Amino acid sequence: MATKKQQADYYCVAVKRNYEDMWRLVSKHNTREDAEAEIEKMRGYTGAFNYDNAELRTISRAEGKKEFGKSWEYTPIGGVRKTKPARAQQPEQEIES
Repeated sequence: MATKKQQADYYCVAVKRNYEDMWRLVSKHNTREDAEAEIEKMRGYTGAFNYDNAELRTISRAEGKKEFGKSWEYTPIGGVRKTKPARAQQPEQEIES
């Protein structure tokens, strides 16, 4: 039986083009093998999304947290990052006299 940590792990395909300073996560997969297969498909892309001169790598959730910080999670490009909600303020209570 897998532990909760193992169940929560996932693998992302990351790309860093030669003119960029940051890694972009372009897809999320359940297994490292699926992510590696996606990288092989991407190497054949030409045109607007040309990955010929780019670094491609697989990053697991655990590796991402070590490299980018404990709060790191995969967010699709253009997606909204989840943030912790602000602490809710208690409504003022009326006191009857």
